[in-house]
Amino acid sequence: KSLGMDHSKTNQVHQACLGFIQNSETLIKHETQLQQQPYDVSSWLLYLDSVDDEISKEKPNSEDQVSNVAWKLRDMVGRRAVALLPRSYKLWKNHWEYLLKGLERGIFSEEEVLNCFERCLWTLSAYPRVWVEYLGFLKDHPGCTSVTSVRRVINLALQSLPVTQHAKIWPTILEWIHSPDSDQASSGDLPSWRIPLESRVRVIRRYCLFNPLYRNEFADFLVRHERWGEAAIQYQHLLNALSAGAEVQRDSYWQAFSELCTQHPVQVEDAGVAWEQILRAVLSEKHGSQMKSSSSKTSESTLLEGILWTQLADSWIRRGSFDIARSVYEEGLQTVRTVRDFSVLYDAYLQFEEGLLEAATSVLEDGDMEMGEDSPQESSDDWDILLEETANSKVADMELALARAEHLTSRRPLLLNSVVLRQNKHSVGDWLRRAELYLELDLAGQAIAALEEALTVTDANRCVNGKPSGIVLKLGEIYEKQEVEKAQELFDRICRKLDYKFQKADDLAECWAAWVEMSLRLEQWDEALALARQAVAPGSGPRRLNLTKSVRLWDLLLDLEESLGTVQTAKDAYNRVLEIKAATVQQVLNFASFLIERDYFEESYTAYEKGIELFAFPHPGAKLLWMSYLKSFTHRYKGSKVERTRDIFQRCLEECPAEESSEFFLMNGQFEESYGLVKRALSVYQAMCRKVTPEEKYLAYRLFIVKTRKYLGVTATRDIYQEAIDTLKDQEAARICMDFAKVETELQESERARAILAYGAQLADPRRLPEYWKAWNEFEITQGNEETFREMLRIKRSVEAAFSTVNYNASGLNEKVENLTDEQAMKLISEQEGVERQPETNKVAGFVPSSSKKRTATAANLDEVEAKVAQLRKVTGEGDAKEDEESENDEEIDIDDIDAEIEEAAASGAIPDAAPEGGTGLETKSIPQGVFGGLKSVETN
Repeated sequence: KSLGMDHSKTNQVHQACLGFIQNSETLIKHETQLQQQPYDVSSWLLYLDSVDDEISKEKPNSEDQVSNVAWKLRDMVGRRAVALLPRSYKLWKNHWEYLLKGLERGIFSEEEVLNCFERCLWTLSAYPRVWVEYLGFLKDHPGCTSVTSVRRVINLALQSLPVTQHAKIWPTILEWIHSPDSDQASSGDLPSWRIPLESRVRVIRRYCLFNPLYRNEFADFLVRHERWGEAAIQYQHLLNALSAGAEVQRDSYWQAFSELCTQHPVQVEDAGVAWEQILRAVLSEKHGSQMKSSSSKTSESTLLEGILWTQLADSWIRRGSFDIARSVYEEGLQTVRTVRDFSVLYDAYLQFEEGLLEAATSVLEDGDMEMGEDSPQESSDDWDILLEETANSKVADMELALARAEHLTSRRPLLLNSVVLRQNKHSVGDWLRRAELYLELDLAGQAIAALEEALTVTDANRCVNGKPSGIVLKLGEIYEKQEVEKAQELFDRICRKLDYKFQKADDLAECWAAWVEMSLRLEQWDEALALARQAVAPGSGPRRLNLTKSVRLWDLLLDLEESLGTVQTAKDAYNRVLEIKAATVQQVLNFASFLIERDYFEESYTAYEKGIELFAFPHPGAKLLWMSYLKSFTHRYKGSKVERTRDIFQRCLEECPAEESSEFFLMNGQFEESYGLVKRALSVYQAMCRKVTPEEKYLAYRLFIVKTRKYLGVTATRDIYQEAIDTLKDQEAARICMDFAKVETELQESERARAILAYGAQLADPRRLPEYWKAWNEFEITQGNEETFREMLRIKRSVEAAFSTVNYNASGLNEKVENLTDEQAMKLISEQEGVERQPETNKVAGFVPSSSKKRTATAANLDEVEAKVAQLRKVTGEGDAKEDEESENDEEIDIDDIDAEIEEAAASGAIPDAAPEGGTGLETKSIPQGVFGGLKSVETN
């Protein structure tokens, strides 16, 4: 009956469509044209456009199907077109777009659209666009068909299209797969797909085969849906597929993978992921890479070894296997090679033990509370026994957890030391530190085992942070406290059998010395002396380690020979060390002292001679040997063997350098003064003045002058003063001049003293040696007059101007900064003093020469003297006549200032007054005219 009704309704629609065509001339024309060209696509498209124009003129009504004749006509025409041209993509696209538009208006149903796409795919299954539109329609219309039908459509699409075109349809498929469920939709009125999780997983897994990079998103999707095992599998595939250069992605993937496996170990293991084997493989690979790159700097990975061990232990903790987790922690602590990894792993281990202790404590407290809440009536004997046993077990568990935590805390220094030794097993200091830690814990056996292991694994060529002999010495010390025989066996293995190959002779010598000292502590005197002799004997060590020249062993042997041996054996030992040239300066001195104490004086001098021959100048010990030799010889013979003593002094002074000769000269001089001749003593002091360094010459001349004055008188020092002035530097020469002037003053030679002071003034800078000018000022006050005082002031001003040509720094003129050239200096002086320079010489009239040269006598000819006088008058005249043009330079010589100073000194009585008016108070005598020369004519004119 229903089929009959649908058929009648369809006939009505067809009749209405035919009537609609008959009423439209445009449509009749299209029908006529199509009868002539039924396979022309453009004609069908024009026909469809004309029908669309007719549709746009009417208002659609979904309730009355007959009134929507134009829409039905459009569907009928489209069906006719695709039926005649089933492989025309344009007609099919035009047709399904029309149906979709009608579906939105409610004219067509979803089933009709689905049928359209199905018919289209019979002929256009190779077109990816058709599949995209079809899948998009299914995605946007939930409920139009089942999920199974959609999956079948997806399978058909992937099977029909080539792999190169799958990328065009997968985005639509993924949008459908990731569409929210009905319970997750934002609005309850809108329908949504309810896709089972397994269907989503299977489709995405299939897409990962096409695009492996999507595994990361797939793993996140699985984690969100708590599919831990399969998520771990995807991360494993990602890690295996990464290339060698993707370190950042590898670290991020590994972090997510390890976190997943650590938090859900059971699910991961059920999925078939061997998490522990993978982690141990990574740890072994990291350990191997650290061993290979220990000497080279490589890029540091964020995968810390300590974190990996912690994650492995954490996975066992989550399974409830605490003992296995504890063994993992212990294995990690014995494997990590860096302090950072150790800190991470140790902190996690300690936190684990503390957590167990807290859990045991809380369980014990909860049990006590439950026992307190039980009523007395419900208790019985059996129940009391059971509760007592349970309480005891809880207490035992708590005490065991506490003991484990304390034991772990006490082992931390040892564990950290093990980490440092794994970094460098040749670190001697760390091995000794390990032994000390064991000894602090009263574990002497463990300390011995550690040091024995150090002797086995360390290499003397690569030892750092200490000498390898330190291990032997420490081990011998421990053996000595435990069992002496084992200590002797140790030293016998090291020193005689050479079980350990030392690189340096000093290390083997330290072991021999420790063996000897141990014998001394055990009061085995003969054995100690025999060991010391054997240590320095030829063949006591390997050929490359020559112990016969070991200073350490020879010092020990010589001390033992002096204390335990005889005089002859001691002498033989000292002579032997001198013969092989292995002696030191101190040993030579000890040998000489040893002989002198036993009255072997000549043999002691022979020892000194051998030592001097072995340690000649410029060796630092030569001075000590000569000093001791000379003191011993002079103290012994004094004045009995003068010539021999002089020969020794002469040899010493000939070989001694100037820097160290002063003390020997003094000793020689004192000897000559005491037991020799004064003349020879003074010649020694004179030789000292000529040989010592320039820094010591001043003191040497002072001493020479004092000795000469003491033995030969004051007048004999004049030549020495002159020689000192010519030899010493300017400043020291000025001081000598000052002392020389005092000597001449004492001898009532005022003119000689004044001449000496005038000569020394050229060497004394008033700013550096103010005491010199003070002494000259006092001399003129007591011995001079107005003219000599005026001359002294003039020279002082001139010297100040001359020394002002050198610029000094502002810190007390202690360091010269800049020197002017001669030309610049003369120009500066002439400008400051207001005088003209002489064109042919670099001199300024009225001034002394530069301080860099020794001052000579005044000008040789009279013309120069006349020029100086004229220039001096010019200066004084200009100063009186033109006050406005006076120079502001402080270095200018002002005659008025000199007169003022003289008047001030005269008023105070410091200098004698000038002669009274009318007479000079002295006898006068006419001067011949030839003395004046040209000066007289100049004054007359």
